[in-house]
Amino acid sequence: MPITPRLLFHSRTGIARKSDGMCSGGIMRISVVASAIGLACVMSDASAREPNNEAVAGPDTAGVGLIVTGEKFRRSLKETPASVAIATSRVIDEQAMVSAYDVLDRTPNVAVDGSRTSFSIRGIDAFNVSGAGEGALASVYVDGAAIPRLALASGPLDLFDVTQVEILRGPQSTVQGRNALAGAVIINTADPTFNWSGKTRLLLSDKDGQRRLGMAIGGPISEGQVAFRLAGEASKTAGLIHNVTNQADGDPQRSRTLRGKLLLQPRILPGLRLISALLYDQHQRGTFYTELDPPYDPRARITTSDAQDRKRVTSAIGTVLVEYEVDAGSVLKSATSYSRIRFRSRSDANRTAVPGQLSHIDELNRAFQQEVRFHFRRSWVEGLVGAYYLRERRAYAYNALQSLSLASLGIGRQLQAAGLGPATVEAVLDLYGGTLPISNDLTRPGITDNHAAFADLTFPLGRQLRIRMGMRYDIETSSQRAMQHISIDHPLPNPDKLGVPALGPIVRRLNGLLLNLVQGANSAEPPRRVRYDAWLPKLGLSYDLASNMALSLTAQRGYRAGGSGFNAQRAESYDFEPEYSTTYEWALRSSWLGNRLSLNANLYCTDWRDQQVLVQLTPGALYDTRIINAGKSRLQGFEMESHGVISQTLTLHAGLGFGSARLKNFPQAEGNTLESTPGKAFPRAPRWTLSGAASFTHPNGWFANVNANYRTAYYQNVMDQRVRDIPSRTLVNAKLGWQGKHLGAFLMIANIFDVQKPNQFFVDVDGRRRGTLNAPRILGVSLEGRL
Repeated sequence: MPITPRLLFHSRTGIARKSDGMCSGGIMRISVVASAIGLACVMSDASAREPNNEAVAGPDTAGVGLIVTGEKFRRSLKETPASVAIATSRVIDEQAMVSAYDVLDRTPNVAVDGSRTSFSIRGIDAFNVSGAGEGALASVYVDGAAIPRLALASGPLDLFDVTQVEILRGPQSTVQGRNALAGAVIINTADPTFNWSGKTRLLLSDKDGQRRLGMAIGGPISEGQVAFRLAGEASKTAGLIHNVTNQADGDPQRSRTLRGKLLLQPRILPGLRLISALLYDQHQRGTFYTELDPPYDPRARITTSDAQDRKRVTSAIGTVLVEYEVDAGSVLKSATSYSRIRFRSRSDANRTAVPGQLSHIDELNRAFQQEVRFHFRRSWVEGLVGAYYLRERRAYAYNALQSLSLASLGIGRQLQAAGLGPATVEAVLDLYGGTLPISNDLTRPGITDNHAAFADLTFPLGRQLRIRMGMRYDIETSSQRAMQHISIDHPLPNPDKLGVPALGPIVRRLNGLLLNLVQGANSAEPPRRVRYDAWLPKLGLSYDLASNMALSLTAQRGYRAGGSGFNAQRAESYDFEPEYSTTYEWALRSSWLGNRLSLNANLYCTDWRDQQVLVQLTPGALYDTRIINAGKSRLQGFEMESHGVISQTLTLHAGLGFGSARLKNFPQAEGNTLESTPGKAFPRAPRWTLSGAASFTHPNGWFANVNANYRTAYYQNVMDQRVRDIPSRTLVNAKLGWQGKHLGAFLMIANIFDVQKPNQFFVDVDGRRRGTLNAPRILGVSLEGRL
């Protein structure tokens, strides 16, 4: 869904419902399909070879030795039943990926929205499915610090000097806790080492005018005791959008990233290891949306805004990770982080050449996190126990001069309900120009405290069987308040001076209705405090069929806390309850041909209950909304990924995902009651996703990579599902060049076949369609150096 400024902040509430039981039926059909495809595929975007100075999988291991960190216990990919796709620094470099969204876009059962401000995992949008909910459904972490929602529009997600990106699909609530019902994205940057290393990259591209320079260096300060790493990158991009009103770039982009890391291993305290990191990042971009209707060609990427949109995210993140080896099998870990992330935006509220309508958002998010974990390995058990604390402070301010559609306020329906005919209603609304010009100021400060204790244990039962058990007790307390002031910005029609005097009484009544509506939306709500707690269990079995093959079955609970909401049209506060999911997941991990081929698969079924759903309380009134716990959904599907080392020069990757995500119960306004609409598919949930890559590396340094990703058509709206309005698309990219011992030069081609299709659109307040298209074919060159 597009992010557009609105008069009223999203509302939130809750009415609990019960689950209808365990997944069945369709899961068997999916299993048959998955097994058949698995026999024919060599697939994976979750594994790759690593450079010599990075201890991950070697060139003959097909990614079997990759280490997964997202479950907070270092396990190999083979030993991890959770569905996880991994992009190492080798994969990132080979496929010329610049942003975390590039990784997401090439991952099975993951879809990125058109404006690159959100993504879905297994059909579940990272933030909401129906416009509802307080927290996220999937979280993004950079070196352990969570990135807030608005920062994902233009935040610290660039991949220069990043060692690994992990995308965990499915609930991670037991270990990750809050905001992980759909999954999590873990971004780990390069740590210092006691070997000197460094790299630099200059990237230039044509159509978007990208200019990007990055440098990193690291090495010892005190041999064996202190090491450092410094990395920085700056970029400038003209963008692909042209503003015909002010004859300027519509989406100019700028970024600056500075990161420093320090490693301390003092000889005086054997077993102690400390890594501290400090990140400063600033990203800026313009508008997301272009004109899709005549007289403009969508491929021309035209915007008509009279004021230049600007979105800026400034991030300062500090982290400290302390590890102390108690004995050969026990490690005590402490992870501390503090982040201060500010999002500021200025937007043309109506996205047209008509002046005078602007909106501003200023959100400041400050978060402190402290986690302590005890990791242990014994002959009879391995795992971790830990405790977690979070305090998050949010300050949200929105102000705008804008014109609201009277139809979106439900005025037309109310006039017809009063007995006026359609022609009379249209004539009355025309006197107002169809809009209500208002000035709106809204602030919503809030504080969230989260406490948790958790454990994740694995018990061997003989040589082949292992039982996995996890539990988290999570307590979340939040306090929010809302203050809103709205006033009508221009005089309303004078009922005594109309060209048609007979309309005078109607206009007089309508003026009173609008004044009362605006007055009723003014409020200063006191802080509203809510508290929720939950037990989040996980239980699983793993069985080694052979030394190279393991099967697992896992059942676990997903969770998103409830919260408090505010219906600004009625000036009413309310609460809503938590939502829960139960996921049953089967996993296959296997390697073949002396670890030269890996084949991994996950088959899942999820029942989601008490789903937080946004409903309109008054039919036709867009802003009279409330969140209730009345949704039920079922999700089922599979992911298959593989990696093959065909020879010393050729590697192949591929991945396949299938997902079905449907609402079993979705309430909507019908008259003055709420009725259910079952069977709706989730928006931004393609049924099939496919990715593949081939890399050729010659001993003399010549290199070539070709990669492709495909996704089927999908709905972008949960209500209007007459056709899958976002078409299927296939994107093919390549990177060609030469890499010597210290220098390399490459040609990059993104979207080789110049496929340009809409990947997001909406009908704006003026009735015109606006949206986004995937980027056209872009040529670029990259000059790279390394120590």
